[in-house]
Amino acid sequence: MHRQYAAVIVLLAVFSIFLAGNSFGSDQLSTRQPILQDLTLRNPAIVNVDGDVAFSLEQNRACWNPHSTGLTDASTWQATFEEEAEISLKTSANETGHVATGAWWTTSFITKEKLPLFTSKPVQISASLRIKLVEIECRKGNEWVRIALACAVQRNDGTVVYTETDIWDSPAALRSPNGNVPLGGNTVYRGGDVVEYKIDQAAIGEWKNYSVDLTKHVDSAWSLKSGDVLESAYIVVEIIGEVSVTVKIDDFWLTRLN
Repeated sequence: MHRQYAAVIVLLAVFSIFLAGNSFGSDQLSTRQPILQDLTLRNPAIVNVDGDVAFSLEQNRACWNPHSTGLTDASTWQATFEEEAEISLKTSANETGHVATGAWWTTSFITKEKLPLFTSKPVQISASLRIKLVEIECRKGNEWVRIALACAVQRNDGTVVYTETDIWDSPAALRSPNGNVPLGGNTVYRGGDVVEYKIDQAAIGEWKNYSVDLTKHVDSAWSLKSGDVLESAYIVVEIIGEVSVTVKIDDFWLTRLN
């Protein structure tokens, strides 16, 4: 037993010497230290159970809850959940609708309860993910295509509002008269129960990491109040026209910072 303890002590000493002499390791630790300290002070908590697509195919599908809205039988879409989550959508002319997948309180939140967004002040909820826009084809050139990280919030009066942070928009979407992007703003669309903000124009064919403060955008759009709760956060592909879109998502985690 004493020999085992001695071996552990030796290994720890060797590891300490390695870190001390490895400038790259030291730089990385130095760079990350303030972030780790901040997270420790703010008590982060993961909200969803399956951000890394780690379960069986059936469990992944249940947790990620893929679905479509508005599309007809003339379009085809599917969502798969193996190494990553993947959405593919192909439409014919004049198709309108969207496909979404992500985390809903009924299937993916750890508590199986809607998440309060306001106590004495807004509670910070962040979403992190990796996403790859594999293919985006607008066949006539004037199609409306949006790919966004979105969330649904039930307000204290029972209504539901949607806040979306766009990571890719077609030129037609950016020309919306209900937005101010052509004037140098960051609003793609504002109307009814939806506000859409522009946060990026991701390159097609490359993985990219995002970390988005959902609370900040929801509060900007709707002014959070006591009783407001998060119902879901998800990736949505929204289209009007004849398009072909394929998107991969992985490591999609929601984090609450108290």
